[in-house]
Amino acid sequence: MVRLATDILDYATPPQVSCRSQQAVPLQHADAHTPSEKVIMITTLKDKLSPTEYTPWVLYTAVGTALANLLLIVTGAVVRLTGSGLGCDTWPRCTDEQWTTTPAQGIHGFVEFGNRMLTFVLMVITVLAFFAVLRLALPQATVRSVLPKLFTGLRTQNSRYSDLFNLTLLLLWGIPLQAVIGGITVWQRLNPWMVTAHYMASAVMIGLAAVLINRVRRYFKPATAAAENLDSAFSEKGRVSVQVLGWLGLVLVVFLVFMGTVVTGTGPHAGDPRTHRHDFNPIVIARLHAWAVWVYLVSLMTLYLIVRAYALPKAYKFSLAVLTGVIACQGTIGYIQYNTGLPALLVEAHMLGSGLFTWAAISLIERQLTLTSRTARELALSRRVQRTSPQ
Repeated sequence: MVRLATDILDYATPPQVSCRSQQAVPLQHADAHTPSEKVIMITTLKDKLSPTEYTPWVLYTAVGTALANLLLIVTGAVVRLTGSGLGCDTWPRCTDEQWTTTPAQGIHGFVEFGNRMLTFVLMVITVLAFFAVLRLALPQATVRSVLPKLFTGLRTQNSRYSDLFNLTLLLLWGIPLQAVIGGITVWQRLNPWMVTAHYMASAVMIGLAAVLINRVRRYFKPATAAAENLDSAFSEKGRVSVQVLGWLGLVLVVFLVFMGTVVTGTGPHAGDPRTHRHDFNPIVIARLHAWAVWVYLVSLMTLYLIVRAYALPKAYKFSLAVLTGVIACQGTIGYIQYNTGLPALLVEAHMLGSGLFTWAAISLIERQLTLTSRTARELALSRRVQRTSPQ
């Protein structure tokens, strides 16, 4: 954290100029700059926020998008657990007359309106992430050349870091989509199926951010490339099994996240006491969700045995360890909350854990599907930056 704060301060601090050999000059206002100095300052800021070569800022913004979406899940859970889902009873306004909450709406209006405002925080962080990779992908980018690509993306796979550009672009477009789904959810008076759609959109955003982080580390961090054995010759050992388990894992993760929202939709924390709930048997739904978790754990154990048997890259072991730890915590919280009447604090922790689970699971799956594909490996190698020491 200290290093991260130091790096950020380095970005924000303009170069210092020694004045020992200079003659005394009249005191000027702090904001007084010559036109050439202003151009240099603007150019320097542009290079720091949108570099043409990798800097740690690129990774910081990528991680920031994942953390911001996690925060949105946490605050969304607070809205639901405090019964504030209809604290603002319409959308996009908070009331029919006002854009903001009013004293008459009390704490519920404040909680819901505060959650809505976080959308703008997410937008700022995602815009920074987009600009951080923009000139990596398009070094000569101009407003005129970039505008059409905001709607089409970079369609040529072999273009410079097109995947980073497209991932941040999808994250950008995902924000208004999330907002619209949230608005429809309010219009539908917190229909549990709309709540499911809203959460699934957030899960997709975290998944995209996880892929973005993986790619940035793979291309620019020598330690990550070494852990993934990118420099080694492509091997067929265990390739098909790892790929099959990757696709199976993706299906199971989507099912698990979806079933988690259905369990929520049958439970007591609806977001508003007047809200309709699913008519499913909550015990049956909760057990189905738990059984799916055990099936997923079996698939992870199978992957671990394959990784050991064929001495596959140690990056798999790291991802498996992180994911297994998250699942262990999630399972513990899940069983405790199920047997203690779903206390709000445990439900909140479980919601945070679901976001972390999505992050860890998609990170592993991306590795499985990328490192076992000859084409994807060759593309990653072509984009990898050779460095004598990691940044």
